Amino acid sequence: MIRLMLDSDNLLDLPAGIAPLLATYSDLLPTHAALNQLADRHPDSEVILIDRGLGDPLGLASVADVETGSLSVSRIREWHSRKTAQHIQDITVYCSRDWLPAVEGALSGLAWFKWLATLDGTCALPGFTPLRAPAAVQCFSAAMLGIHADGSLVLEDQWHR
Repeated sequence: MIRLMLDSDNLLDLPAGIAPLLATYSDLLPTHAALNQLADRHPDSEVILIDRGLGDPLGLASVADVETGSLSVSRIREWHSRKTAQHIQDITVYCSRDWLPAVEGALSGLAWFKWLATLDGTCALPGFTPLRAPAAVQCFSAAMLGIHADGSLVLEDQWHR
């Protein structure tokens, strides 16, 4: 079953019940109280935390943001090892199609999910089974959605279940 995920740097601006999965940056939720407030605001959604390299105060981020200005490819293997040691489930790397080969090389031999960004409406990517993989495709920009969030189609049933 394909699910919708919205990601934003301000999930409190989104109406409740809009998507089953919501993602935001881990550094924006420095306390359990802040995370609980967000979860209370969106009781029907799972909140997924993204580490963009500015901190993961709660140690709960399951997604690494690999792009310019965020986590670098050179740091991703160490990040993966740390998250594995913390027993974080659904370890995922978010990156663009262009960055994917470098990330795959850095994480060779390790288990991880792929969340790829296109932001151009493209959701079927070469090398992946259409409507089955990668785990998620961020194919809708905020301008396309008309809200302060980007949209992804979550294609892998087992990701964040």
